[in-house]
Amino acid sequence: MNGSLYRSIRNSDLEAARTARFADDFFEFGRPKPAGDWRIRHCLPIDTEAYCAVVTPWKAYLKGASGWLPVREDPFDGLPEAYEAVGLPTPDPLTLDAWHDDFRIIEQERLIPPLMRAAIDRFSQDADAIFVRCYHGNDVHNWQIDRALFFELPDPFVEMPQPFGTITIFPRGTPWFMLNRDDEPILYLAGRAELVKALDRLAPGRFIRLQPNDRYY
Repeated sequence: MNGSLYRSIRNSDLEAARTARFADDFFEFGRPKPAGDWRIRHCLPIDTEAYCAVVTPWKAYLKGASGWLPVREDPFDGLPEAYEAVGLPTPDPLTLDAWHDDFRIIEQERLIPPLMRAAIDRFSQDADAIFVRCYHGNDVHNWQIDRALFFELPDPFVEMPQPFGTITIFPRGTPWFMLNRDDEPILYLAGRAELVKALDRLAPGRFIRLQPNDRYY
């Protein structure tokens, strides 16, 4: 797509910038699994200190006598407000499994709040660029974008030449690694423990700490 902020690059250029270590059954390696068998360790690097999920805006539905009914017309930013809206206590601990059991979930814009973008930027070390790989059907796209420009974008996905599919994002040297699938309002992230701790503090109600064996949705 002409005019994109992202520049197409060769597969080898992206691989050279991606220094993380992945499991033998990492999803890119083409070993199919039943949908419910995918775990965080299959989708994010294994040589990292911590994992988390950050929720992006989403619409909540509950099943009623006439089918799935919206909790409200406007999307929710986090999870506790949705539980409050339907008169239910927020699960403790709050997990992806509990959230998906309690609601039907529809993704909205993949917005990343400014304070969260700033925190992730701080942990990008001295990287000059952000690299993106997008799996869309049978197509694989590799892109690069200037680091400073990437972190100016409230929704970095909408500017991508192909914004749909399974998308991985990381800085040169891979100090952190992000993954999003376009049909889930979740940003999966692996990185240093200090980064995950910062996101927990900056994203109350939107943050879920993960472990390698947790289910990937």
